[in-house]
Amino acid sequence: MAQVQPAVDAFISEVEELEKGFNKNLNIAIKNLSKASDTELINSLTQLNLFDEIIKSGYGESLNRLDAQYSILLEQAVREAEKRGVTGLGGAGLQGLEVLKDLNIDNLLDEANRHSNILTQQLFQNLYAGLPPNQIIENLAGTNLAGHQLAVATYTGIKTFDDTARYKIFEGLDVKWTYFGPLDERTRDSCRNTKGNEPEGGYTEKQVLSTETPFGLRGGYNCRHSWEVR
Repeated sequence: MAQVQPAVDAFISEVEELEKGFNKNLNIAIKNLSKASDTELINSLTQLNLFDEIIKSGYGESLNRLDAQYSILLEQAVREAEKRGVTGLGGAGLQGLEVLKDLNIDNLLDEANRHSNILTQQLFQNLYAGLPPNQIIENLAGTNLAGHQLAVATYTGIKTFDDTARYKIFEGLDVKWTYFGPLDERTRDSCRNTKGNEPEGGYTEKQVLSTETPFGLRGGYNCRHSWEVR
């Protein structure tokens, strides 16, 4: 079974590190902007593009490395299929997975853009109100990109890709599926039902598609379960 969590952890760890350097530069900018007149402040903030600065700080490179992890997951799914005598995915199947991967990466770019917009709004609001630099820096200290929302978006995207790649490779073949993952107090009712109703020999493809947690959806955001071939 593919392990997506290490790829997610590595990405979030990288973002945490690059954010330290980004915030250090931002704090210097805050101290300089605090000396500006209202007109100078307005002109400076109009030209300020924190999204570009986030990308230049290393976020773009981290996304490239995460992109490479998607390829590794696909290779693992193909190898799993080949062990069972199934020919690798090609044509529209590969193109579709490429589109899914690109959409997931775009979503993480959107997270950075959203973060930069929040920072810019708070930065201008605090500076325009005349707050001292140290207080502004303190006010922005809790506004981080490498937070829960980014982690959930990263995990859900790559986990869904992993499951979808496996499904597309085995789509239409006579295999049985099992819903792999924990059953505990955190388990959603939909996932609990899918695990509890699993036939002794596993689900057929048609049966999976009629469950509450079909391929590509599972239990929703941050779901810890995967569809695996038995």
